[in-house]
Amino acid sequence: MRSANRPVLLYAALCVALALVPLSGDYLTGVLAEILIFAVFAMSLDLLVGYTGMMSFGHAAFFGVSAYTVAALGVHLGISGWWGFLAGVGMSAAIAALIGFFCIRVAGIPFLMLTLAFSQLLYSLSVKWRSITGGTDGLTGFKRPAFFGLSLDDRATQYYVVAAGFLLVLGFLWCLVRSPLGSIFIGIRDNEQRMRAIGYPVQRFKLIAFTIAGALAGVGGALYAFFNSFVSSDILHWALSGDAIIMVVLGGGGSIIGPAIGAAVFLLLKNIVSSHTDYWMLCIGVIFIFSVMFLREGLWGLMRRVKPSWIGRKA
Repeated sequence: MRSANRPVLLYAALCVALALVPLSGDYLTGVLAEILIFAVFAMSLDLLVGYTGMMSFGHAAFFGVSAYTVAALGVHLGISGWWGFLAGVGMSAAIAALIGFFCIRVAGIPFLMLTLAFSQLLYSLSVKWRSITGGTDGLTGFKRPAFFGLSLDDRATQYYVVAAGFLLVLGFLWCLVRSPLGSIFIGIRDNEQRMRAIGYPVQRFKLIAFTIAGALAGVGGALYAFFNSFVSSDILHWALSGDAIIMVVLGGGGSIIGPAIGAAVFLLLKNIVSSHTDYWMLCIGVIFIFSVMFLREGLWGLMRRVKPSWIGRKA
């Protein structure tokens, strides 16, 4: 197999595999749909953490803003979920650009804390603005739109919409990180001072990365609203950003598919372990520490070392 064709063939194989999932039944289909939603969320964060070198603790803000936009437009104004989807992604991108305008002026711990502060500000707004968001009770009553005449209340149809969104984001990120813009992001991650020295406007490209990552997180948030038809303030909390960081580290930052693998492992562990013990977070914490100490490249990096002829040297 020629190395140039390998990614295309693997992508086609993934499409076929995802298309066959509904044959396994509604339960497994629903579980995998949830995994794909959070895989989109984790991959969007990896664009910041793994490719641009900006550790954000407020990425849940963009996920939640999009979900709330889709649900609120449908519940309060009766606007179709598809228009709400576009509005949610656009709103996430706009909020990301606004927050990023302030956050990119600092780096390291101050950047981390600023993103956390903005995220918690939006979380507090979602709790207090009960007339729009439903407060701590959440926002209910969203009616899923039809998809070419098919009801999204059907589990298989929901899944195919989510899978299509995941595959589009995956393909977009694959093209982005191999483009000249992606090379600039990687250059900023590896040596920001050198990029400044050769004349690149680093802050401008950081803002672009922040905005794109926010928009992609918005895709995940809109899919979440479609899938659950219910949105609560929990999805704006900083804890969800922490979960996404664990997914990225566990799967392997700086790779396209690694965060998706991390999302799958994290959610499966959460569902399985939590059904047996209330201390499931302790188990996930131990696994996370093990990954940080011994699997610096994550599970995807381990797979590449174990099966180099199948995976290929380039993620």
